Amino acid sequence: MIENRPASLLADAAYCILPKLPFTLDWSAIPELIRVATLDLGGIQPITKAMAEAAGGALHDKPSDGEVELFRKRGTNFQMISIVLSCVAAGEVDGVLQVRPFAMSLIPASKREQVTTQTIDLVAKLDVSAWLATEPMYAGYDPFSGGWSLYGNLPGYLDGERKGYLDEIGIVIDQFFLATELAENDEIMTMDLKMPSEQMKARYEKHRRKLFFTPFKQVEARRVWGAETAIELFVIQALAREKLFPACQMLIMDDGATFPSLYHLWNDVEFRHSDGLVTEADLFFADERIAVFCDGGHHARAKQKAKDAVITEKLAALGIRTVRIPGDEIREDLPNAICRVKEVIAQK
Repeated sequence: MIENRPASLLADAAYCILPKLPFTLDWSAIPELIRVATLDLGGIQPITKAMAEAAGGALHDKPSDGEVELFRKRGTNFQMISIVLSCVAAGEVDGVLQVRPFAMSLIPASKREQVTTQTIDLVAKLDVSAWLATEPMYAGYDPFSGGWSLYGNLPGYLDGERKGYLDEIGIVIDQFFLATELAENDEIMTMDLKMPSEQMKARYEKHRRKLFFTPFKQVEARRVWGAETAIELFVIQALAREKLFPACQMLIMDDGATFPSLYHLWNDVEFRHSDGLVTEADLFFADERIAVFCDGGHHARAKQKAKDAVITEKLAALGIRTVRIPGDEIREDLPNAICRVKEVIAQK
């Protein structure tokens, strides 16, 4: 459960009631690089050269006879992983609610609080598309803590009027089967993510593989993209009311280029010191070139303030304006924080 919601959000009765179906996912909220990084997350993962050779050509979500034989000989087990989106309301189009993702997570299938595994023979029999057609979801899902209250289906859960918050509905958009072990000589095949340098590309891909392809040891949610904290979510929701939709977690380069970040990528010391990388903005308005930082308590310290000032100066030199919003202001006076963002946007 997401806690400490600002009073200004709770004052809207509609904010505290779950929406009725249908609603439409606005995929444009997920940056292109993140979409590309997740496009191949179907069927068996990770995709390897050995799988392609066993299949004799193209790979599909349903494993070929050759792949089944390959994994049967290896005795490989698989975890069924759900790709889960957390969303905010973004107005209506032709009477249909639009929802925009603010976070993407991975959650493993489980039974009695233990991660379950399947053999290749069972994987080959499962019809993922039929299961996805039932619109599976996680209710009471907090993408920041990783907790949820129940697993069910959207049509049944949203039938009738129910109190709750849209941002606590985890929508399952796809599922894949993660191999729990790989042969030492397996070569993982991935898409070219088009990063600005080979150094950044290698470190970005290393982090991506760690997030997507590390088997789960316990039942938990693993965030892969989106808002880092609840205070960022609250700002996103308040901005959405004003029809303002910034991108989440953007890396900013010293030539002014921007790239979407993966969860905790900025905490990777090696990546953070990549050549040409300036900072990671919590929210970014691409057209207006405005970076918004939702600052936790440590930003009040003198040493951190000095670092923040240097970053602000570097961004200004690139034509990027900054807005820094303390966490206390977000929790206690969110409308004022949004006014400050709008004022900067208005300064053409």
